[in-house]
Amino acid sequence: MDPIDHPVSRYALDVIEGRTSAGPLVKLACKRHLIDLEEGESRGLYFDTRAASMVTRFSRLLRHTTGPMAGAEFELQPWQVFRHGSVFGWKHRDTGLRRFRSTYHQVAKKNGKTTDTAVPMLFTTLFDGEGAPQGYCAATTRDQAGLLFGEIKRMVRKSPQLTALLEPYKTQIECRRTGGIIKCLSRDGNSADGINPHFAARDEVHRWTDRELAEVVTNSMLARSQPIDWAITTAGADRASICGELREYSERVLRGDVRDDSFFGYVAEPPEDADPADPLTWAMANPNLGVAFTENDFRQIYLQAQAIRGKMPNFRRLHLNLWTEGAQTWIDRDVWDKGAADEPFDPASLYGRKAWVGLDLSRTTDLTAISVAVPVDGKIYLLAYSFLPEGSKGFIQRAQSEKREYVAWRDDGWIEVHKGGAIDDDQIIERLKWIRSKFDIQELAYDRYGMKYVAKILERQRFPLVEFGQGYYSMSPAVKRFEQAVINNRIRHGGNPVLAWAIGNVFLDMDAAENLKPNKKKATGRIDPAVAAIMAVGRAEAGEQKRRARDIEVV
Repeated sequence: MDPIDHPVSRYALDVIEGRTSAGPLVKLACKRHLIDLEEGESRGLYFDTRAASMVTRFSRLLRHTTGPMAGAEFELQPWQVFRHGSVFGWKHRDTGLRRFRSTYHQVAKKNGKTTDTAVPMLFTTLFDGEGAPQGYCAATTRDQAGLLFGEIKRMVRKSPQLTALLEPYKTQIECRRTGGIIKCLSRDGNSADGINPHFAARDEVHRWTDRELAEVVTNSMLARSQPIDWAITTAGADRASICGELREYSERVLRGDVRDDSFFGYVAEPPEDADPADPLTWAMANPNLGVAFTENDFRQIYLQAQAIRGKMPNFRRLHLNLWTEGAQTWIDRDVWDKGAADEPFDPASLYGRKAWVGLDLSRTTDLTAISVAVPVDGKIYLLAYSFLPEGSKGFIQRAQSEKREYVAWRDDGWIEVHKGGAIDDDQIIERLKWIRSKFDIQELAYDRYGMKYVAKILERQRFPLVEFGQGYYSMSPAVKRFEQAVINNRIRHGGNPVLAWAIGNVFLDMDAAENLKPNKKKATGRIDPAVAAIMAVGRAEAGEQKRRARDIEVV
């Protein structure tokens, strides 16, 4: 086959000639391939169409293991054929060994880049002609490394051809024919000492902060004749990082600023100023758009990010594959204000109803906040009570130095001011007793830190206390329920300006599993009323879900 007729080259031509949507760096990768077909011979390079086809045909031995396509043959899409075929097809004329040793693949979330890494991992273990090849699923944590390793094991077990060649065990996959193994490798797990990788998949590189592990993996490959470092990731939030360096190096190589014939880069990234609402932008970051998920599915993700301001940075990073820098605010004020404009309500009309309470008790001079969430006919009515110590120099002095609106909020009844330099715990207890006299409290959620005295009194008073930590485990489900209620315009908050201010101050942290929690250190101001509201709404939504589940069982 003439190299220009190979599927790798056809994809490159489709991109360059505009038949396939792609961002500028993917276009440069395709242009590089086409130019090298013409000029690579002068540098001793050639494109082996048979080798490129072998790896892409091998993929058909694999089976999908999850989702609606579980059990179906794993067939590489054109953009995947380009990546795999390029890495395995380009060779040195004098040795016949592969040209590319280092690779960087940056693609948006949910495009199957982790799953398709099983193809080169298994292929190099079985058919590379390497003595005792070692393959590693490498990540910063055992859990992350285990995601890829677990997927590869499931693929092996689903394929009759692969089960005849490979033996999957709990901690490794063995190939007796080649003496090869596939294992996990992480900084918090097994030691990287003594490894000799032939293929290393470094997963979610944007989370790699440990340069030592990265260097051990790459330096350990030196004894192999044609190893592959396969770095896969979604865009990160810090360009001054290992991943950021790889991303910048990829661009320099693709633009021709650096000549490195051993490096392959595929960065599915739209321009920074691309319209995030444009499906063409989506396609540039998501080459599996229309395959793994529909355009309508993607549009729903975008609309949520548009409604919740704090979601837009993560939408840009995770789904548009664009790097983000710095902390980002949360809910757009226009979206939040819809909860006040539609239906003004009298709190007294809610008395006697079931309610869920969140308490964020200040430890020093912060705001203390109590939020009461009252579900009624699919909506959640939210009452927020805020308390502030006047400070050592008096309330007016504190307002002038911290926030002038405190005075008006106090005069309008939105803030209760306590004498002295700290919150009066006994007054908070009295306010909670008053709330219980007006509502049927189902739960009172609180963070136990700093609550020893108050919790002891409330327990004696037989309040239905529920501990609510401020970490990801408790906060993430509540934050997500709160966001969904705001998006669906189900929260009614009466235009409380203190709560609106606190909501606008919130910044969210996200962990590797996309769990969320507010970060008070990154906030631009007090967020205590927002935290209490998240706790109250989160517990109310959970309580209502349990009630609906019981109703269904009864029916």
